[in-house]
Amino acid sequence: MQRFKNILIIVSDDEHPENNPALARGVALAKKNNARLTLMDVISPPKETISEYKGIIKPEELITMLVTQREEVLEKITEQLGNTIHVNVKVAIGRDFIEIVRQVILEKHDLLIKVANDHPDSFDSSDFHLMRKCPQPVWLLRSKDQGHSQKILAAVDLGLDSYEEGKALNALIMDLATSLAKWENSELHVLSCWSLYSENAMRYSAFLKISENKLTTLLKEEEQANRTHLDELIACYEGHKIHSHLIKGNPVDHIPIFVRKKTIDVVVMGTVARSGIPGLLIGNTAESILHLIDSSVITLKPSGFESPIK
Repeated sequence: MQRFKNILIIVSDDEHPENNPALARGVALAKKNNARLTLMDVISPPKETISEYKGIIKPEELITMLVTQREEVLEKITEQLGNTIHVNVKVAIGRDFIEIVRQVILEKHDLLIKVANDHPDSFDSSDFHLMRKCPQPVWLLRSKDQGHSQKILAAVDLGLDSYEEGKALNALIMDLATSLAKWENSELHVLSCWSLYSENAMRYSAFLKISENKLTTLLKEEEQANRTHLDELIACYEGHKIHSHLIKGNPVDHIPIFVRKKTIDVVVMGTVARSGIPGLLIGNTAESILHLIDSSVITLKPSGFESPIK
């Protein structure tokens, strides 16, 4: 976590600062790293002036008043933090995720921390936009977060190691998860799912003549290869107590079950595996997993990822 020196925290109008876990985490991290901190809120512009406002106040006057009010609230929070850290205040007007990503890009923030918007299932569309489009790590905290992560899960895809971007992304996930676990004295788990390519075709196809013994041998070899690969990845992080898990099957099925069973507080995972493609959407596997978990998440992208928001 020492890599973060320019942190952006979203403090929305409907949140009480004293109960905002994003603010608490960001302030603690900024103090630890001697980092700069920016408190930000985004105000949605009125689509049109409602009838009650006509002849009473102009839309631009109303927006100016709202911006001033929010700036005063954020400045008050800044004063309460004292002078131990450098804090800026930003109030933008527009669509929230667009303005937040623009702020990250323009001011070169290296971490975005935000309380996840309430949603009956997982994350709402605005938070998914942030995870898709923000080029820097996005830490979305659940409102129930108590300011400490007892259990952290690093979800890695060993299949990505076949090319440099994927290998670097797995390393970034591990770097961040291990440093967060050390910072918060948390229990750290690392999970990877594996499968044998075309197992069902080899098992059930009428055109392939593969015996059950040969198929069992292939499965054992594939599992061992993945185990060796996972052990090699974890061996790079000596000094950290890591619980490793290798599970056969679809990560969309097994990661959400693992998160619930182990009561994981934070999942650290990648959202796209390739960079350099403007507008590249979040990976189908990652998005499916995020729809099924109710923990806090830190989502990462490979180095060089280009956001479609400018």
